[in-house]
Amino acid sequence: FLTNPCLTAGVFLFLYNNHLNLFNSMKVIIPQDLNEITLGHMMQLADIEKLEIEEIDKAKLVIKLLVDNVNDDNIDRIKVTDLLVMYQKLSVMTNTNTSLIKLMVLDGVKYGFNPDIQNISTGEFMDIDMLCKEMDKNLHQVMAILYREVTTEGDGKYLIKEYDAKIEDRAKLFKEKMPASVAQSCLVFFYRLGKDYLRGTMESLKEEQKVKEVLASVKGGDGILSL
Repeated sequence: FLTNPCLTAGVFLFLYNNHLNLFNSMKVIIPQDLNEITLGHMMQLADIEKLEIEEIDKAKLVIKLLVDNVNDDNIDRIKVTDLLVMYQKLSVMTNTNTSLIKLMVLDGVKYGFNPDIQNISTGEFMDIDMLCKEMDKNLHQVMAILYREVTTEGDGKYLIKEYDAKIEDRAKLFKEKMPASVAQSCLVFFYRLGKDYLRGTMESLKEEQKVKEVLASVKGGDGILSL
C-alpha cells in the first residue's frame, strides 16, 4: 500500500532490531509482521492509501495507527530519518504474501476457512459478490462468511458450520481481533485462484439460480414449461 521512499544505508543505523529510539527518554516497538496487527488496522490502512495527501502525511497516519506510544502530541518531534525508517519497515511488512491460513483461534473458539470452497452455496456466493462491490468497507463481513466455527476436526480435515447469513457478531469480532495475516492470506488465495475460476463459478451459480426461479414460477402456476 506504500511507495518506497529513498533511504540511504546510514538511515538504517537508527534501527536496532524492532526497537527505535525516537527521543532520549522514549522507545517504540514496531510491528514485525501481519500477525501483530488486526483486520481492522488493515482496513484503516486501505482508507489511508486512498487519501490524496503528501507521502509524509500518509507516513504519519500509518505510524500513529500501527506504532504504540506515537500520537498527535509527539509525532512531529520524530526526526524525518526515523519516520522514514518506520514507514519503510511497515511498508515491507504489509506487502508480504503468505499461503492460505485455514484455521485460527479467537477468544477460545476455532474458526476455519470454508474447506469446500469449490462448492460454495448460492447464498454465500451472492452475499460475497454484493459485499465485494465495496471490499475495503466490507472486508470483515467477507471474512465472516468465509471463516466459520469449526464443528469437527480430525486426520488433517475439518468441517465448519453451515452458512446462515448471521454474520454481524462474527464480523465485528474479526474486525477487532482477526490477525491481518489471515485476511491477507485469504485475499492472496483468491487472487491466485484466478479470474477464470471465479467467473466460471459465478456463471454456474447464476444459471442455478435461474433454474430455481423458473421451477418456482412453474410450481406456482405462473407459467407453463414447454418441452
